[in-house]
Amino acid sequence: MNGSLVDNIPQDFDKTVNPAPTTTVYFTVLLPPRCPGNTFPLVLHSHGYGESRITTEAANGDLKPNDPMFNAITTELPQALPFHGYVVISFDERGHGESVPKNGGGYARIIDPNAETQDARAILDWAYDNAASLQLQTQPNSGIPKDLVVGSIGGSYGGGYQLPLAALDPRIDAIVPVAAWHDLLYSLLPGNSTKLSWDGLLCLGATVGKVSNTPLVQTLCNQVGVQGPQAYNLRSRADLAAATGASTAMPRPVAESELISFFNMHGMNYFEAQQQAGQPWGFGESSAVLRPVPALFIQGGRDNLFNLTEAYWNYRYFSNAGGDVRLMSTEGGHMNPLANQTEGTGNCGAAIGVNSALAWFDHYLKGLNTADFAAIPKICLMVDDTVGAPNVASVGVTLNSFPVGSLSGAGAVPAKLATLSATLTDLSINPVFVPVTTISGSGQVLAGAATIGSLTVTRGSGAVPTQSTNAFVGVGIVRAGKTILVHDEVTAFTAGTHTANDNVNEDPFILLPAVGAQLQNGDQVGLLFYPQHIQYAAIVSAVGLGGSTGIVDELLGVTIPPITSALNPLLGLLYLDPYSVSASDIELPIFTPGTYAGSQLTKPAS
Repeated sequence: MNGSLVDNIPQDFDKTVNPAPTTTVYFTVLLPPRCPGNTFPLVLHSHGYGESRITTEAANGDLKPNDPMFNAITTELPQALPFHGYVVISFDERGHGESVPKNGGGYARIIDPNAETQDARAILDWAYDNAASLQLQTQPNSGIPKDLVVGSIGGSYGGGYQLPLAALDPRIDAIVPVAAWHDLLYSLLPGNSTKLSWDGLLCLGATVGKVSNTPLVQTLCNQVGVQGPQAYNLRSRADLAAATGASTAMPRPVAESELISFFNMHGMNYFEAQQQAGQPWGFGESSAVLRPVPALFIQGGRDNLFNLTEAYWNYRYFSNAGGDVRLMSTEGGHMNPLANQTEGTGNCGAAIGVNSALAWFDHYLKGLNTADFAAIPKICLMVDDTVGAPNVASVGVTLNSFPVGSLSGAGAVPAKLATLSATLTDLSINPVFVPVTTISGSGQVLAGAATIGSLTVTRGSGAVPTQSTNAFVGVGIVRAGKTILVHDEVTAFTAGTHTANDNVNEDPFILLPAVGAQLQNGDQVGLLFYPQHIQYAAIVSAVGLGGSTGIVDELLGVTIPPITSALNPLLGLLYLDPYSVSASDIELPIFTPGTYAGSQLTKPAS
């Protein structure tokens, strides 16, 4: 059944769109087969950015663990949940689907706790008010107003909505965020460098998907998207701020302070920082302390929009709150078509993602102790081969804690480098590799987040005057003379000295995107420094270029028009980036599974 409700949250907080004082939110209810007297838990579902809600049930309750992660866990599972005894409500986030201004809906504010989170809470109120007709299981003696037995699920944008909702609404009993972010400034501006490829892809997907963005986001997209004539020059936070703050910026200028404040408040990094400072979150909460919430985080190990380190930060925050929290990394997640990435499954070795998600709800919403629930590891890190992914053997390593930096104890392989330096000139084409350690023997893995104590980037001679300097850094392996960027993960840093992850400041050192790999005898493992990288190059329209230069792909559930990268030489754009880098206290997490405490290598059952 389809429905809608009107909540008392304005369509937007930006006066330039003349917002109405209320917002209409559209949703679909998927009901299980019911008999009189039955009651069922509720699972709340929402979609990715640029997409819309689920409106139909599956043909049956079959799960599809070998399908790509987003399909299997965030679309097919919610459609199948009614066959497993759940009521599902899937809703269009404001600015998406039917919940758009022309229908009384709102403007997309990128999961604003004052807006999208309140919309989701209104849906829970509606569900409680209609619990009798929907045959929903309520909790009248919990002391929580309008309490239900309810979990949440969704991926990307649909993963992001769950975190502030769990923090602000005590009715949420269990969450399964798939490919969610921790801090949007880190996601989109890591190291104060503009992640132009993904920023542009998101904006393009929103345009094709007809998202009604709030003016701030639309101004940003008009600078970094395919419609931005100087997008390839906006390589740093300072560049971006100058462009969005210009008097000619449309639909309105956006000052840097407004831009940073907007994105900062829409992630768990803000919630955690406020809590640590003893400050309120500011969203009408009774207590600005995260409560224990059972959370199963599923994150793509090759996801270069919201990388695995973001999942680790979310995992750590929710774990510190005292809930049962688990983390799985997989071959799924956000795949960049310009980098020729293809999404894999939501599995990690023997841990099957979609089975784990269903078991999570069965346990925390129904009280069932299934074999699939017992099989969910505390942490499972995907260590599949990078070369050939995702069409490679699924291998995971289970652990009791998330590895960060060089490890110690039995089975740990010390991997430290006191200092390093590297130089890339204006003629550099290939990355520079700096080894940290050489592997001796077999059976060892690299798994977790590498750390750097301090990193200084210095602009080189021959740099284009109009372009900022960026160092592009990833964890690499040199094997039999061939260089591998592990899991295609790279991050960027602007000129200057960095001693923590800019805009996040979660740790007193830099964490690189977490990765995993099985190592071989003789492997050199270290850091790679690139002169430029496709993940940080603007996207441009390939219409008219012809040939195979244009990529037409499915992104965010819609088909995107032909695009190419600003690095394409046919465009004639000058994109030089000479720099030198020096770093200290470099550490890599390397160990032998089965010997290192609490670790074990796992593969799918044959």
